[in-house]
Amino acid sequence: MPALRTTALIEAPARTVAGAWIELVSKRAHLVSVSAGKIAAVLPGRTFRAARLTGTCASTAAGTLLTCELSWLSPNAFVDGIAVRRPVLSLLGSVAEGTRARAVELADAPVIVGTAIVRDGRILAQQRAFPEEVAGMWELPGGRVEPGETDEEAVRRECQEELGIEVSPGAAIGPDVVLPGGKLLRIYQASTDSDPVAVEHEAVRWLSCDELDDVEWLPADRILLPVFRALVDG
Repeated sequence: MPALRTTALIEAPARTVAGAWIELVSKRAHLVSVSAGKIAAVLPGRTFRAARLTGTCASTAAGTLLTCELSWLSPNAFVDGIAVRRPVLSLLGSVAEGTRARAVELADAPVIVGTAIVRDGRILAQQRAFPEEVAGMWELPGGRVEPGETDEEAVRRECQEELGIEVSPGAAIGPDVVLPGGKLLRIYQASTDSDPVAVEHEAVRWLSCDELDDVEWLPADRILLPVFRALVDG
């Protein structure tokens, strides 16, 4: 299987670089795996057989090193690799530079925190009651980080307001996801000994791995389902 790659050093956090990569690539390709450090997508069309585009984000002292790689099936990898080297490297360079520009734009974007609370092999989700266009859909608890708040303080406040519980925030997980309007959805693990209730939402529900696909998630949360699944499995 031939593969070509290119790299770019980007002055933005790895999770934000990953989010910018997802926003750019998902417009033309189908995401197949998502994590904080690596995202993969399958390209449509017949130019390449089973073409897979991968973005890997590694934190360094100078910024995030983004590696973009395209691999594909070929009956003659050597000849095929020579024939398509220039257009493939052009595509990868375009993805890398597009990701760089968007990640820099998003470096100071407003943040919406989400809270991943896992208990007994299940993750807590809540069903939106409003606004009308998303009523009935599901998401993780959370909300906007207010001016002067840290992300962790916002996690605590939102869980108190939405679920009536006190939580202990942990580490951020997965990539940022770019929301409409240029905000960033950022997910944090959290723990609690309390039992949540639907204060502002229609319902709350604990979901096992097998049940994650049983509800209709908001689009941004749906992108992160592989991250939720890995967290519950872990």
